[in-house]
Parts: sequence; C-alpha cells; structure tokens
Amino acid sequence: MAGYLLQKCSFAIGIAALFIAVPTFAQAGFAAQPAKIDIFGALDGSRDQIKYLSDDLTVSINGIDAALNADGSFKASIPAASYYRIDIGGGDVFAMVQSFGVQETYSAQCGCLKIPVIELVRRTKGRVELFFGGDTMAGRRYIDPARGERQLIGPATAADDLDRLLAPMRPYIESADLASVNLETVLADNVPGEASPKRIVFYSPTALAGALTRAGVDYVTLGNNHINDYNDAGIRSTHAALDAAGLARSGSGYLDREAEAPHKVMVAGEKVAMLGFVGWQGDWTPNQAAGETKGGAAFGTRGQIRRSVRAAARSGYIPILQYHGGSEYSDRPGTTTSSRLREAIDQGAPLAIGHHPHVVQGLEVHNGGLIAWSIGNFMFDQDFLETHSSFVLKVWLEDGAFLRAEVVPIAVVDYRPIPAVGRMREATLRRVFSLSSEAGTRFAMSGGHAVIRADGQGDNIRCDTGHESFKLDGFGGLCHAAKGVRVGRDLLRRGDFETAIFRDAVDRAWGARNAAIGFYDKPEGGRYLTLTAERTGRPMYLYPQSYVRDASQADYVIEVMVRAPDGVRVDFLAKDRPPRGTRATARWRGDNLGTVMVMPAQGWQKVSLPFSREVNEDGTITDFRPAIGIRQLQGTAVPLAKIELDDFALVELQPSSDPQSASLPDWRWTHVYSQPGLTR
Repeated sequence: MAGYLLQKCSFAIGIAALFIAVPTFAQAGFAAQPAKIDIFGALDGSRDQIKYLSDDLTVSINGIDAALNADGSFKASIPAASYYRIDIGGGDVFAMVQSFGVQETYSAQCGCLKIPVIELVRRTKGRVELFFGGDTMAGRRYIDPARGERQLIGPATAADDLDRLLAPMRPYIESADLASVNLETVLADNVPGEASPKRIVFYSPTALAGALTRAGVDYVTLGNNHINDYNDAGIRSTHAALDAAGLARSGSGYLDREAEAPHKVMVAGEKVAMLGFVGWQGDWTPNQAAGETKGGAAFGTRGQIRRSVRAAARSGYIPILQYHGGSEYSDRPGTTTSSRLREAIDQGAPLAIGHHPHVVQGLEVHNGGLIAWSIGNFMFDQDFLETHSSFVLKVWLEDGAFLRAEVVPIAVVDYRPIPAVGRMREATLRRVFSLSSEAGTRFAMSGGHAVIRADGQGDNIRCDTGHESFKLDGFGGLCHAAKGVRVGRDLLRRGDFETAIFRDAVDRAWGARNAAIGFYDKPEGGRYLTLTAERTGRPMYLYPQSYVRDASQADYVIEVMVRAPDGVRVDFLAKDRPPRGTRATARWRGDNLGTVMVMPAQGWQKVSLPFSREVNEDGTITDFRPAIGIRQLQGTAVPLAKIELDDFALVELQPSSDPQSASLPDWRWTHVYSQPGLTR
C-alpha cells in the first residue's frame, strides 16, 4: 500500500473516518516504488549443529520461498512492501517468525535489504517452546471509543473483529508448544453483576475467549487485579466463556484453594504446571483476593508461592509462575515483587513472568532460572505513549530447565499488538537492555529479537555511535566518551512513522488541527507523515494525543524533518498538563518555544530547537505535550495546502557526564549531540 489518508471530522480532534488512498509515488511527486527488491539474510544453527539443506529447512519472505544455501545464507527477490515477514521451518527445528521494516534493514550499497543473522533452535526430546503475552483486554475504548474515533469491536461482529485485532501476532503465537497471556479482564457481554467498590472496573466480550484460542493461545492466567471486578458473578461468566472456548486457566476461583491450584498439562511430552497470582489484596471490601469463604484471584505471598512451586515440583511437574504485581509505569520491580519471583526460582521454577506495570522492565537469570520482571501490555486500550513499546517473550526449556529466551518487540498500535520495527523496536530493545544490564544480564541479537541464554553468553559490549535512523546492523550501546557530547532518549518513540500503519491498524497516537493526517511510503524505504490543510493558507498543527508522562530532566531538543518546496515557518510548542479539576484547552495550544524558518528546497531538511523545562520542587517534570505548528512563509504566493514530515522526536537530554565514566556502552540513548548548538 503506497499511502493512507486519515480524514478528520470537523467537530472533533480525534479521527472520525479512515480513507485509504493508493496513489503511485509518481502521483505523490516521487519516482515509482520499485516493483521488486532483493533481500539477503543468513541462518545460524551452529549451536545445535543444524545442516540447513539436509535438515530440509525452508525460508519464506511474505509467503514467497527464498533460495537457501548450504552455508545458511538465503536470498529472495520479492515485491516491495512496507513490512517483510520471514518464516523459517521444516525439518526438526522450532519454527521461527520475524518481521522487519525497510528503513532498519536497507543498505544503500546494494539497494537491497540485509536481514541480520537469525539463530535456529533444534527440536529435541525434552525441549519445549513457550510464548508469553502481557496484559490483555478488549473492553472500554474498543467498544465505546472516544468521540470521533473508530469503534474496533461491534456487538454483532465481535468474533471477526477480535480475530482481526489478533491476526498480526497469530504467526508468533501458534508456533509455540504452549502460549499464554494475562487475561486482565472479566469476560461478559453485559454487566455481569454488582461491581467491586474500586475506581476502575471493566469487562470484555466473551468472544475474546474464542478469538484468543483461534490465534493460538492455549492458557490464560487470571491471577490479576481485574478478574474480581464483578465479584463471583464476573468470575462465573469468565470461567464459562473460557471453558466454552477450550481455553485453559488458573489463578482465580470461588475459594482460595481453587484459585491457587495450577493448570497441569502435557506440553510436547513434558509435564507443566501453570501458576498465576496477584500481588496484593486491595483495601476495599470485598477485596480482589480469594479467601477461605470468598472468591477472587490467588494471592501470591512469598509463602504461598513457595508452597505452590514446591507442590508442583514434588508432583513431577515443571512449575511456571506468572505474577501480577508491582507499581504501575515503573522502571524496576520493588523489593516485594523481586523477593517473590526470586523465591519461585529458588524453589525450582525455571521461569517467573511478571506483569501489571503496563510497561516493560528488565530480565535476569537468577539461580539458573529466568525472571522477566514485567512484559508490559499485549492488547490494551491505554493511550499513554510509554505503554505502546512492549514485547512478547518466547522461552525454551530443556528437561525442565531454562535454556534460552527471545524478547520479541511489539508495538501496541490502534490498541492491538503488531510486530515492532524502526524506532518502536529500538525503544523496547534499549529499555530492556538498559534495565537488564543493572542485573548483569547479557543479550545477543537474533535478527530483530534479543536473545538471553542460560549460559549468560551475549554481546552487551558492542558500541553504536549513533544513526540518523535506526539500523539493526549497527544496533548497540552508545559510547559517548568524547568531551562536550550530550546524549538523550526519544520520548515519542514513534516519530519515524514506521509502525503507523499495519494492515488496517492506524496509529491513533497522533492528532492534528486544521489538517488531515496521511502516511506514505518512501520509494527509498521508510514512511513519512503528511498534513493536508482543511483550510489552505491557515496554520496546521501536529501533536501526540497523549501527554509525555515519563520526562525527568530539564533539557530537551525537539526535532523534525520537513519537506517544503515553497518553504514554511515551523513553530515549536509545549502544552503543560492542566492541574486536576482545571478546564482543558485545545490540545494544540501551548507555549511557543521558538520558531524556525525553513527555506524553499526540494529535499528533506532537519529542523530542531533546544529548550528547557522547569524542574519542580520534588524533582519531577510536569507532564507536557509537544506540538509543531506549520505556517506558510510571509510573501509566499501559493497558500500552504500540504506539508510532509518525518523523524519527529522529543529528545530528553541527560546532564553532561564525565567522559571517562561514559566510555562504556550505555543502552538508553537514541541520540548523540555535539555542543554547542546541539547538532547531531
């Protein structure tokens, strides 16, 4: 698809309707996109001594077979696209699925795409592949969207709608021997009963159970803080929907013993016990935890986790723990969470998976077992930008012990999970690598996924000196030992627009004033955004719909690439989140940080502006929303009707650091600037 146009409704800031345009690049003012593109890559089966040809392996790219050579290299010439999905299978290897964008793999030297080496895992007796997705629901905004936004799930079409929402991840899910998500919702088609006396309660259509099953999910954990939103009536409705769909469960019940009981199952010849727990009871009555005389979620105290893991192991099952706790939107687990998950490993669980923070946290190998502190959201209707860069986790066990895992970056776009590419992939990888390094965790890369192994072998010392755009072949920690250098991280994470469109998913994180938003593919690869004026000659504005909530420093750079043949004036603005109870103003209104004149030119021009934010007395930064205003230059004869933008970033700068202490790779940074002037 060459381009997409989002038509705004005149009465609302949100998107009212989606119009799909299919212009050629010649129509858009560029050379036509090449009909085909060459793609090169390689497989690595050295750890398991895999023979690529004699083992009857197959490699396909977007459904087209690639030519595979004896050394593991492969090549295909296929129709150009925005995404490329590589499927590897056959023989006695675990099926592998990876997706790539154009910009992150494009090589100007050959005019082709170069896929990083993808590691294979041989399927042998005793090996099991597990899949874990994070927080999952399909209520609230999916069914009752904000004014002007699209409804994603209709009452009469819920099953088909949910299948469509899960379709991008189905190939990743169904290849696992056992796939799981945290079902953080009651399942009901109407309010199932009296709600618990808490601030946030919700339910999702019962059709979600069948959709998860059709997508390849085998089991859900219900040990979380929303399964008891409607007390026993909600539990009853949820259990009934899951049972009817053939979807296994644990973590909730009408009494504590039922809630604490694991789901026991044979997986590829191995006996596995799936445990699910919530980390706190709640301070309302009746609370969310199951008890001796009441229903709810299994309460995962350290003692209860110890008893449950031991019992599963004594009965000959491999205990797998999922735990729902910790602080929302936090970077690291608290002492309670860390002690409980480590206790599970110490008692014999090879794997402990955390969720509830809605953002991803780090991973560590503890006493031979793998802990993932938080795997973030899988399918959720949150608008907060930091919750949209996430991952799913694939884990391989061997004879009941942890062998290896892959962090598979995903982006939650239009409230659904899609494979992450570009800056969204980078945001997940940098956050996971950085937070994991605090525990000494080392990763290697396999294609676009991060690999962690039980033997601890990895490549956490590679340096990346910084790229104008994210490149997988150069991904590494940023080494910024040079004096006078400032480094920073992009808080928008998605301004390259590479994940803005995936099938019928359209990124609703962007808003505009006096303009329709469109997304178009570049002939050389990558994607850009257009603003088409509703009233020509008047200013147009682009902004993220949500406030930036995770800013923590005083200094920033806002930057964007602009293509304006007639030139434009660019105003940079910042709008503070108003105090609670204060009347909100238009999202595009804000304080003018500064203005830059863009002179007429045919190509792309970078425009940037450094600015500072006031640090509050408690050391925090008030949440704010950046915006770009576009006006025509004074004296321009033709009224401004359209502008093209790319690489919109809000970069939070770190304080100047000692060059010697900054000589080792640091995974956090997406941008490197030289001073003065803060140029890249």
